[in-house]
Amino acid sequence: MSSPIPQPHIINQYRNQVWHSLDNHLIPTALFTAERLHAYDPKGGDSVHLLALCYFRDGQLKAAEALTRQWSRHVGCAYIFAQCSLELGGGRQKDGIIALEKCKSQWTGTSSWNMHTDSERRVLPDAAAIYCLLGKLYHSDGKQKQSVESFVQAVKLNPFIWEAFEGLLDTGAKLRVGNIFKQTPEMLAAVVQSNSSNPIPARTEPPSIPTFNMPPKASENIHHDPFSSIAPTLGSRPEGGLFNKLNESIGNNLGGLDLDTPANHRDHDGMIGVERQVKPPGAPLRKTRATTVDVSSRRGLTSRNAKDINNDVPKRTTSQMAAESGVPATRRSTRLLNTKLTSKFVGGGSIADRSGVNAKEREAKKAKTITSRNRTVHSIGIEKMTMKARTTEPDVDVAMTDAKPLPETKMMPQPTKQINERQQEAQLHMLEMFKQLGTGYFALSRYSCQEALQVFNSLTPSQRDTPWVLSKIGRAYYEMANYQEAEKIFMKIRQLDPTRTRDMEVYSTLLWHLRKEVELSYLAHELVEIDRLSPQAWCAIGNSFSLQRDHEQALKCFKRATQLDPKLAYAFTLQGHEHVSSEEYEKALVAYRSAVSADSRHYNAWYGLGKVYEKTGKYDLSERHFKTAAQINPTNSVLVCCVGMVLEKTKNFKGALAQYDLACRLAPRSALSRFKKARTLMALGNYHAALQELQILKDLAPDEANVHYTLGRLYKALKDRTNAIKHFTTALHLDPKASKANHLIKEALENLEDGEMDEDSEVYRLLEHS
Repeated sequence: MSSPIPQPHIINQYRNQVWHSLDNHLIPTALFTAERLHAYDPKGGDSVHLLALCYFRDGQLKAAEALTRQWSRHVGCAYIFAQCSLELGGGRQKDGIIALEKCKSQWTGTSSWNMHTDSERRVLPDAAAIYCLLGKLYHSDGKQKQSVESFVQAVKLNPFIWEAFEGLLDTGAKLRVGNIFKQTPEMLAAVVQSNSSNPIPARTEPPSIPTFNMPPKASENIHHDPFSSIAPTLGSRPEGGLFNKLNESIGNNLGGLDLDTPANHRDHDGMIGVERQVKPPGAPLRKTRATTVDVSSRRGLTSRNAKDINNDVPKRTTSQMAAESGVPATRRSTRLLNTKLTSKFVGGGSIADRSGVNAKEREAKKAKTITSRNRTVHSIGIEKMTMKARTTEPDVDVAMTDAKPLPETKMMPQPTKQINERQQEAQLHMLEMFKQLGTGYFALSRYSCQEALQVFNSLTPSQRDTPWVLSKIGRAYYEMANYQEAEKIFMKIRQLDPTRTRDMEVYSTLLWHLRKEVELSYLAHELVEIDRLSPQAWCAIGNSFSLQRDHEQALKCFKRATQLDPKLAYAFTLQGHEHVSSEEYEKALVAYRSAVSADSRHYNAWYGLGKVYEKTGKYDLSERHFKTAAQINPTNSVLVCCVGMVLEKTKNFKGALAQYDLACRLAPRSALSRFKKARTLMALGNYHAALQELQILKDLAPDEANVHYTLGRLYKALKDRTNAIKHFTTALHLDPKASKANHLIKEALENLEDGEMDEDSEVYRLLEHS
């Protein structure tokens, strides 16, 4: 028994039920119904797309990928396939890119950003959404240039796609945030509304649906909102959109036809069909030539269109037209007597004067009249006569005194353009909010933490006191090494949203820096209770074990976090830190490289690589990786100091001094930067400049043994015996546990008479590890 031909109304009922289930998150019901729809209409691309969407939302990524692999010409199927390729990874990203490029001609130029409401939807993605997905695919595939280009196209078409903006930040592209969050031409068109002022004719009821060259497929013409009782028409766009304006003119020219959409043609709102070739409806009964001229001018048809119609429509007599329209034919003599003819149509004289003309002349005039009636309404002669009427305002009436109005036409006021102030205000409000948040986030992504804090703190309290904004403020304080303030912010986040796990890996790390073992253990316990499968919870557990110096257990936790989220670069970096603590440098290199693969702008991983190469004596590689980290985060004085330290170890003191000087400018209160700068100045023999730096450093860190020991050495070189003894003695008292260091300091005290600068690297190493 052959399968029945799928019927559109049955398909529509299936689709309504599937969308109802998806909207209410009844995934099993949606999946069951979508399978029934696919069985009923197995060759329909829309049915395949809907089933694949159910698979995707149910987490059956491989099933959705397999189902849509052979449907790359369908925009919806290609989009689902590309999403599965991105989620599954493993080199599938290229397949997703190819699928979207194959159907590019169908989605290029589409836009539906202003067409989604509480009662409407557009089933298929528009160009902005697809460009955003392409950007993610290219970024995941390591093609940064194509990724940036795709994200740029996405935000140009729709600046409200925040993911595209975040993608641009992840790629490190240079942006001008103000040029992104501004009104696009479509937005400007959307705020223009129609205000009725001048009358124009408009259809009150649509005519019958015209025939097409190809019958539509049953399943590929139903994309309107399943909850809407009104079928989609050519002019049924949401009010104010750009496509609404375009379709408004189309609807006027086609007389407001309610058209079904055939298959194999893309439309921005999900409709699929071929190019439509509409057979024009039969011409209505015409009273006079003047009436016909007026109707043609009102319908706005051009001479070229008239010529096309004239070629397609056979010429018919008046009686034939009357018979088709159901109106009894009127005698020609009656029509002639009831018609007011202008002097341009008749050479002169009245109707009474012409009644006395002989029969041959009357028959000739009758033939001429019939011939002129059979001409099209848009002949060149008529256009010349009505040129003035068409160039004037649309409300000019041309000889309509005796003509009866068409039964399907009524007078409507002509729309004039007017700004919808409320919609304009809503757009500008959202754009300004996105711009402010984007400016702060952009500054944070460039590690301009002070600027980011200023922007975020300028937000209204209702916007600022939200978990997303507070997490960025806490991250800014964390990057500035202001751990106390960062802790306060994250505690506030925990109060606002106790179930939040995102960004908690940063919170656990700052607790590790603060050496708060109890608070860190409690945080890890809470995160596991909330979601034991979240990678942030396992990072917190790992940090807790690390603080307890249980490196083996910490490594297990960090590895578990990377299994749960292979794109969480920070978990790989923490794993590398643990390997360094255990002096497993090869394993540390593997972990850091995995972090860089997950996020090429994760400067912590580049720093870790540089540190490993420094410890293994590969100073050239160490310098290169430290510089890469410093380029990503140019405001971090520690990274700049690391570059200087490598240069110092290679005896490039001038280069090291330049780096330390830059670090002091970036962080004037950084004790590490000033200490390294003072030591380099001493190595170069510039003792007075070194003394100035050490005097500042003594105020910043008065209880630091290294500072007093360096001051003692400096005063010894300056032959200032009193101050040298004073600071050497202070260094001994500040660090009494460092027995080996104390022994070397006592030797320095005994050799005060020797004015040569002795080697001090061993003393510093012992003091740093005491």
